[in-house]
Amino acid sequence: MQSNRWIVCLSCSILVFALRTSSALVLAADAIPAYRFVTVDIPTPKGQLGFTTLADINESGEISGGFTDTNLGAFGFVLDKKMRQIQVRCSKDVIATVPQAINKHGEIAGSATVVIERIPSMIPPFEILITKTSGFYRDKRGRCTLLDFPSAKLTEAVGINDDGQVVGDYQDAAGNFHGFFWDAGLFLTIDVTFPGATVTGPTAINNVGQIVGYYFDNNVSETFPNGHTHGFVYRNNTFSPFDFPDGLATLPADINDSGHIVGIYSDADFISRSFLLQNERFTDLDVGFADTFTTEVSGINNKGQIVGRYTQNNPADPVNPFPSHGFVGLPKNHLKPSASNLVN
Repeated sequence: MQSNRWIVCLSCSILVFALRTSSALVLAADAIPAYRFVTVDIPTPKGQLGFTTLADINESGEISGGFTDTNLGAFGFVLDKKMRQIQVRCSKDVIATVPQAINKHGEIAGSATVVIERIPSMIPPFEILITKTSGFYRDKRGRCTLLDFPSAKLTEAVGINDDGQVVGDYQDAAGNFHGFFWDAGLFLTIDVTFPGATVTGPTAINNVGQIVGYYFDNNVSETFPNGHTHGFVYRNNTFSPFDFPDGLATLPADINDSGHIVGIYSDADFISRSFLLQNERFTDLDVGFADTFTTEVSGINNKGQIVGRYTQNNPADPVNPFPSHGFVGLPKNHLKPSASNLVN
């Protein structure tokens, strides 16, 4: 395992990139690629490390992500091809963004915290904010369109393809969650057709119209009060369910144009682990760094590059006992990482 650190001055601000490469390989049949994992740690505005999550990566190497610091709140960013951080902002009433997916044009889908009412207060900061959760679509010029499914309590945008079509979920007036498809202002509801299915949550759409996501069944228990979580893929006008073998829960996160799917499953100890589903074959994905507690893959592009986050077990730190680090997974024939060619 190698360890490197870059300190880069950009527009008079300091960004620290702490990158580590892992020699761990993913081995499986059917020519499933091996990966070299690289840690990407972006300091919060307060300069803290250990709060980074990477959400998606496009073919140009642009990466969407954010911070997990609950004191900071939702803070979204995009890393350009030179690993420069650009904060994702929308209108003045949007006080926080959570970028999820990014397409080849640099368009982004995600969720936003939107102020719908400001109530004056005598206590600092002298106002009480009433907010809601909306989806957003951000075009390549940085202009945001808020996405609110009609009459929904909340809307969350999660996936986007190169045509700017968006998928996600919404909560209806009765409190039930459904999936949605959005295209140029038009909303359509997505509900899986499996018997006993309750919640539907699409997470990604590729350029051939295939959609992946998760759904809950009605097998409710004390351990699973909302039912069990399963994956689904929609293709050729058909929903098909799938589960990671022996996994307690399966949550697909992304699908590329080759139909390769990445996501998260829960093992027998309820620990989050990651998978690649390629050619109808599952492969475990694990960054393999020391003290790794969970690995959560969230994005894959058409080059097979993947991104996500991993957490470490650090009980000596009572403030952040499970620090979160972003990672990029590079197929093993990729160039040696550097600040300029990390994901090119």
